Amino acid sequence: MQTLPAATAAASARATATARSAALRRVGLAAPALAALGCCLSATRATAAPASWSQPTKLSPCAASAGARAVFPRDKPTHGTGRGAVVWSAARSCPQGAGTLIATIGADDAPGRPAYALAHGGRRLALRPPLAVAAAPHGQLAIAGSGGSQGGGELVQGAAAGPFSRLGALAGATGTGTLFTAYLGDVGVASPIAGGLDHDGLELRIERYFAHALSPTITVAGKGGEIEAPTVSLDFRTDAILIWRQAGALYARDLPASGRTQPTQRLATADPAPRVSALISDDNRAMVAWADERAGHTAVYLDYSASGVRFGKPQLLERFANPSGLPYPASSPRLVRLSSESVMLAWTGAQDGHWVVRTAAIDLNGLRKISTISAPGTDSLLSDLQPGPDGEATALWGEPQRAADGTLELDSQALVAARGIDARPGVTIFGGPEQVAPAGPNSEATLAFDPDSDRALALWRSSGGMIDYAIRTPASR
Repeated sequence: MQTLPAATAAASARATATARSAALRRVGLAAPALAALGCCLSATRATAAPASWSQPTKLSPCAASAGARAVFPRDKPTHGTGRGAVVWSAARSCPQGAGTLIATIGADDAPGRPAYALAHGGRRLALRPPLAVAAAPHGQLAIAGSGGSQGGGELVQGAAAGPFSRLGALAGATGTGTLFTAYLGDVGVASPIAGGLDHDGLELRIERYFAHALSPTITVAGKGGEIEAPTVSLDFRTDAILIWRQAGALYARDLPASGRTQPTQRLATADPAPRVSALISDDNRAMVAWADERAGHTAVYLDYSASGVRFGKPQLLERFANPSGLPYPASSPRLVRLSSESVMLAWTGAQDGHWVVRTAAIDLNGLRKISTISAPGTDSLLSDLQPGPDGEATALWGEPQRAADGTLELDSQALVAARGIDARPGVTIFGGPEQVAPAGPNSEATLAFDPDSDRALALWRSSGGMIDYAIRTPASR
């Protein structure tokens, strides 16, 4: 191995340190943390750093039947194309009854007064949860929910303030992976086909960023039996990867935009209700991360395909007995593409009898160094991971409190977030944890970024099922 001259090596080291120092400032870390680049920086902190988030604010006195999701329409990670909005389902106990509520997001990224979403003609939308929400082309939002004909779902689209137009019926019920927004604003929607085994399979439709309607339906044959966890991801060219669980196994199907037929690939055996996340990239590769829970034990896997989207043997990231006997969180794992085009993975793991949050970078060499970003001695359950416009991502998690008998109380947990980057080569670096909300009955927390301001908006269900929010404004961009 060739050795650099001392002067050259020193100059190279200074340049690397300068670049990394700038990256660290973007996530709120001081320069002395450079010495710890190879490991988890935030794990050295026993408690959350002083909050840089706004105080929790109630969005509405109307209870929600499920968690809320904020969406900012965009045509690239750094450019918004329309007003953002918070979307959730009002509970039947609300004074005006159940329905889809929308709060448009103002210039300061604070949600405004919510109103029921309306179709053209003034009819209230009758979408039922679980709702899937995504950015759509032309500055609009796409919302999918149950309540369509023959037990299926419905997809509507419109500007944040409405009204919304029916974009199409969905063959089966919706789920959290139903909708996916790609780099330019393309949106894909996947759902299982309703009916018996003679109609077994899935449907995929895509709306391109330059279009105003869904593409013709792409039908994928199933393997027999109930379909679970349908998950879709699109790349820059609108090639798609479709993942689902059926007949005791997890399956993947590559769906090139060219229409070329690809085989369905069996990834691994999987118990019911797997937690799945997927990404397909422009270099004709894809990756799938999932958590498989069996009898109080969880295994977390990653399968990173070869070129041509050819999957091999999945990589076991970790296997453990669930601490305190809690079920594995439905919001983990998470795969996201950063605005820098890097890929970051986050998931809930376990260490020394505690739940922890871990992250790792993924590049052409596969999974790189794994870091634990939650504070030691706490229990942390990943809620969300979202990319921002400056090459960074923010992880959001809950910290359930321990009762006197040592059990964890999910109805009393603090919300904590940390901001991080893929520092390269192959390491994620996160700033110290920041408290978003104090301990309380907080659940179903989600996160979104405004691509224009780089503000992060966190949402969660709090006491009585109300929706609360908090905003993080970065010091600089």
